[in-house]
Amino acid sequence: MNLKEINQRISDRSDCFYWQTDRKISAEEAAMIWKDRHSAITNEELLNKINAELKDNKLSYIKPFDENAQTSLGNVNSIRVGVLESRKEVIIRCHPKGVKNGYFYAESLSSQIALDNGLPAYKTYLIHKLESEEDISYQVIEKLNGDTIQFFLKEHPEKEEQLVIEMGKTMARLHRIKVNGFGPFDNEQAKNGNLIGMHKSLKDSVNAGLEENLERLVTYNILTKEVADKMKKLFDDNELLNSDMSVLIHNDFADWNLLTDGNTITGVIDWDECVAGNPIQEIACWSTFFDPERIKPFLRGYFSEIPMYDNFDEMFQLMRLRYTISKMALRIKRYTYEQTPFLKSMIEKGEKHLDELSKIFNLSDSNIRRK
Repeated sequence: MNLKEINQRISDRSDCFYWQTDRKISAEEAAMIWKDRHSAITNEELLNKINAELKDNKLSYIKPFDENAQTSLGNVNSIRVGVLESRKEVIIRCHPKGVKNGYFYAESLSSQIALDNGLPAYKTYLIHKLESEEDISYQVIEKLNGDTIQFFLKEHPEKEEQLVIEMGKTMARLHRIKVNGFGPFDNEQAKNGNLIGMHKSLKDSVNAGLEENLERLVTYNILTKEVADKMKKLFDDNELLNSDMSVLIHNDFADWNLLTDGNTITGVIDWDECVAGNPIQEIACWSTFFDPERIKPFLRGYFSEIPMYDNFDEMFQLMRLRYTISKMALRIKRYTYEQTPFLKSMIEKGEKHLDELSKIFNLSDSNIRRK
């Protein structure tokens, strides 16, 4: 595996709508990179590297890695919890060994801007850029209080509606933050304190990666070529994408990335998919994670903070289709090297969503593959 060549591709987000789907690596490369990302990095190695860069309040120790902890649920980074000499806990987010992270500066700046605007985000203590194939890209950040909503609701399902309303309110407050450009942020600009999307228009950012996503769904018999072509034309010609409204979007605003004390949202973490975009696209992204009835209390909370957007219903369905295409392309790619019952169920769920959306947009629902 040629890591130097892979790193040039994997850190380039210029043609990405959703990075995990659109990163320029094959299924085989993805399997090799992320298969042993935890075991390849030892706490002793991390401790020495980090303390060589922390100036004052250094790490006393790093807690033993727990693969079942709520901090270990992601598919990209290996997460460790460290304790500083001041006894304050920090989160260490490590990219797989030898793999470049081309977005830590954009993530950190986005979180800091959210924090500066009153959102419960984190501050960053240190970012380390990859220096060799034996090195590790990592980010040392503030550890926020609370359980993930995903963990909390397992024990307190009766609190779900209240917390979903709070999610809506928190997302609405995030969407008050205006930014420049569209799509993924320029990491080098972010390093210099500027949060600027790589695309000039919403249409360009939404169409990034779309052709490849649709080709993948056709290749694996999820869509016919006829339906895929209709979907592509829908995004090519849609006047709704002429909107110039651009706000800070987390882009993975879900139960596993939100912390709670049981009553409010106490933390918004994992900003590695953040982009500049239309606020309705993030609501649509959120909706693809959950059952349809969950959207009602969410929107009740959201629109208690912000007035209703023009053309909300039409834009919501359009963006729900775009995210469904993207997430199905990701699931299909992962299923080639990770054939789990969970992924299979998510593919089946996505097929149902595509079937429903094809009817909304007058596509031939008979051309969505049925199991």
